[in-house]
Amino acid sequence: MTEHHADLVALFYNYGKVVFAVVLEVQLKAEPAKVYDWFPYVANLWARRRCPTVLLVFVPSESVGRCCGRPIEIGHPGLVLTPLIVGPDVIPVITDPAEAREAPEQTVLSALTHGDGPQGRAVLIALMEALDIMESGKAASYYEYVVSLLSEAAQRQPESLMTATYERHSKFAIKHYALGEAAGKIAGKAEDILLILKARGVEVPADVRTEITQCDDLEQLEVWLIRAASASDVSELFEK
Repeated sequence: MTEHHADLVALFYNYGKVVFAVVLEVQLKAEPAKVYDWFPYVANLWARRRCPTVLLVFVPSESVGRCCGRPIEIGHPGLVLTPLIVGPDVIPVITDPAEAREAPEQTVLSALTHGDGPQGRAVLIALMEALDIMESGKAASYYEYVVSLLSEAAQRQPESLMTATYERHSKFAIKHYALGEAAGKIAGKAEDILLILKARGVEVPADVRTEITQCDDLEQLEVWLIRAASASDVSELFEK
């Protein structure tokens, strides 16, 4: 059976306890069969984290949103999952560098939604400004995620924009060189953790895999790496 993973899982903590979870999906076209993935994503995450869990789907157009937003009924009375849809009409187009620096996370959403649109280049320029003020690991993760979802033509834009920015601002170039180096170390640690758990036959659910790969705290990853060497269950990584 093919293993499926959500695009992203966001966990919200209160005093170290997960109190809210979000399954984030980016759906670029209408795929009715996706409902057979989405319901298990939400159900499994809810069962593991035992907290309120929602499904948030980002779409590029109203037509895709209408398809993805249909209630998902599995036949059991009263058990219906209705995806929450976020489309281009909800996410503002951010092209102003000053605005991007004031609202960096919202600028990332703007790039995800409008990076392929008619103002795509201006949107991606704003994205570079937003990434410039972020913590290195987080900026690297956001950059890679946005680029992975752009069309082939649009994917060439960020690379040329960053090159141009390097030429104008040497400090910016040094920072992003360090960003890439740090991101490589973080990604390597996360991969090592997953490989050790796999070698030990420890099952890693999709939400835990996402939590590990999205973590940008090198010290925390090192703690998990040490625990993975003797863990018989994935929950042992997170013991206090």
